[in-house]
Amino acid sequence: MISGNLARCLAKICGDGNMNSKYLRYNNTSKVLLNEFKEDIKKEFGEVHFTEGKVNSGTSFVQLHNKKILSVFSSHLYSFKSSDIFIPQSIKNSPLNIKIAFIRAFYDDEGCAALRFNKSTKEWKRNINLSSNSFQILVEIKEILHSLGITSNRICKNNVNRPYDESWILSITGKKNFLSFRDKIGFKHPRKALILDLIIESYIATPKRKPNLCEELKKKKLNLNVPIR
Repeated sequence: MISGNLARCLAKICGDGNMNSKYLRYNNTSKVLLNEFKEDIKKEFGEVHFTEGKVNSGTSFVQLHNKKILSVFSSHLYSFKSSDIFIPQSIKNSPLNIKIAFIRAFYDDEGCAALRFNKSTKEWKRNINLSSNSFQILVEIKEILHSLGITSNRICKNNVNRPYDESWILSITGKKNFLSFRDKIGFKHPRKALILDLIIESYIATPKRKPNLCEELKKKKLNLNVPIR
């Protein structure tokens, strides 16, 4: 049976990582996620040598030149190209906790928790979006969400007015679904986890019932000092 460590690593390479015949690389600006990747690799394969650095944009990366590890990753997924990815059969055949480990790591990379206040309607707008160039992986994640009692919306094109944009969006809305997502999946990404907490708090901090709490919540969102990634 595949481990949670390997499931998370596979998801990370499907997300912000990439792999070719020579190396495996995971890119992220979040030290928390980079460290999790390194620890999961060590737990799965033992002590290995990592090459670390930054790409031209300033994003940090962790890289591996290890044929054994490359072979293992290739055995689970034939391509890590963004439009080709899907949930590996080895994970589909695993217990629910392994599936959750995979999609949590994928949400940490490709997901977005958003909270904004609409000044004209004086209402909070909330959503958790997951984007990918692979329609298939979103369909498969939608099925797992359903098995967890989390209702998601219809998968749609990210931007229909941009033909060159090949990405798709799977969104989650509604208090019950936000609570279930936080309790059953969650984010490890620090800022995304905090925004999800604020999303849930916003159901109490409404401008009509709790105007003071509403203003406090606006300040919390503005003063969110956790790095974006």
